[in-house]
Amino acid sequence: MAASQAARRASCCRTVESGDGTTETERDQMDFIIEDEQFQPVTIERDIVPAGMHEMTIRHAEEGPNEYKVTDVNPDGMCLKLRLATSSGNYKFVFDDIPKHLGWRAKQLADAIGLAAAGGKISLDPGSLVGCTVTVEISHYTAKSGKVSAVVKRYVQATPKSSPKPKASSRTAPPKEVAASDVPF
Repeated sequence: MAASQAARRASCCRTVESGDGTTETERDQMDFIIEDEQFQPVTIERDIVPAGMHEMTIRHAEEGPNEYKVTDVNPDGMCLKLRLATSSGNYKFVFDDIPKHLGWRAKQLADAIGLAAAGGKISLDPGSLVGCTVTVEISHYTAKSGKVSAVVKRYVQATPKSSPKPKASSRTAPPKEVAASDVPF
């Protein structure tokens, strides 16, 4: 321990020889800027997202365990952990953990961002999900403690972007002439 402290002191100090032959220890200095006012971050208390359909952006996505999602099929409780925000940003984040064993829920998310499952399997990269916009149906959940939270009830499938339909011409085609031999009677 003493050796590591001495090494730390040696890295921040240097020995300088004076003109009179004596040595002095100089320390590296750290400069600070002193401001007149101290910055106090302002915390904004936001409401929960109202129940209903909302377009939201995935602000954060990661893979990790959740002790409340542990099952026999998923003993570690591994989940895709999402943090969703409304486009206006006026509400609290909505957190949604999709457990690894609930493939149908992951498929809902994939459909909502426009990805298709291949061969009964869907692979989602948390890093590529950040910034994606999804439409979700939000409902509210009341915990035993009485706290109300907004939760994702379901992800809504993205509608494919359709190409614009060609406009009908205002000019109509002239009627075809019918030959007397074409009349069935």
